[in-house]
Amino acid sequence: MSNLAHWLIRFNSLFDRAMFFLVPSAIYIGYLFWPYLEQGRIWVYFMFAYMTFVGALNCSRQQFKALLKAPGLFIAALALVHLFIPLLAFICGSFFFPDDPLTVAGMIIASTLPVAITAAIWTYISGGNNLFVLALVVIDTLLSPIILPITTYTVFGTFGILPLDRLIQDMLLMVVVPSVLGVLLHPYRTWSPQGPTQATLNIFTKLFLLLVVAINVAILHEFFVMTWAEIGKLLTALAVLVILAYLSGYLLGKMVGKSFGDVIALTYTGGMRNIALGVVLSVGYFDPAVSIPIVFLSLIQQPIATIAHSIIQKIKKSN
Repeated sequence: MSNLAHWLIRFNSLFDRAMFFLVPSAIYIGYLFWPYLEQGRIWVYFMFAYMTFVGALNCSRQQFKALLKAPGLFIAALALVHLFIPLLAFICGSFFFPDDPLTVAGMIIASTLPVAITAAIWTYISGGNNLFVLALVVIDTLLSPIILPITTYTVFGTFGILPLDRLIQDMLLMVVVPSVLGVLLHPYRTWSPQGPTQATLNIFTKLFLLLVVAINVAILHEFFVMTWAEIGKLLTALAVLVILAYLSGYLLGKMVGKSFGDVIALTYTGGMRNIALGVVLSVGYFDPAVSIPIVFLSLIQQPIATIAHSIIQKIKKSN
């Protein structure tokens, strides 16, 4: 293996670890350089389609077959993500923001987003059933053009009518088509998942994620007028929600999982959401006040995932 190949693999690994502080940095850069970044709005859709494609490219048909052989675990995961945790978001949001329905709505939308590909990464790092999570991520993403419009229609029925036809069209272009192409092209992938080619694809995925966040923050810059007390309150509410989501996933895994690997998989399934998709859709379709909780959720997910990893390792050692 060449020096360049070693460097690419190492850089991708360092990039993964650095996301802890790079996402907050992207938010700050988006706010600081908004006159330049907001002009890149049209590129957000292409960057997100690329991220979806690369994620699906790692998922084989055999993984889908394995998922269908364990329908109970799959159905439990979907019920957790799209029914129970949104209910938690409503309760948590109503407790912290009883007089701010748009912020509550933003928390609900954020909680019902598809499971993020980072859930599979953290599951793998923690020694869980990451193949199940990879297949779940792709299927959940494919279902999002159905699930998200239903959620938005339910939540925003009192705030006006959303252009659901345009929303579904955008979801098809950003999510469904790239996902299907990725799965279909998987058998023709000739490189190793741990090799330099995959590392290069993953580097651009993370770079595009940061750009998507920065560009959408730039578009929302005039609405980010919050006091430190308001920011602290919102971050506290989101942290409570994410912690409850992780705990719910863990407890559900203990009930329906066949192994501790399944428990780990459902733990991260409960806690990790596709924030990039949420930011893109919220900026394009919802009131700006709805977008802010979704953007700020990106500050919470990775730190709590790190804490969850540490706790899981301690549980594994104790067993």
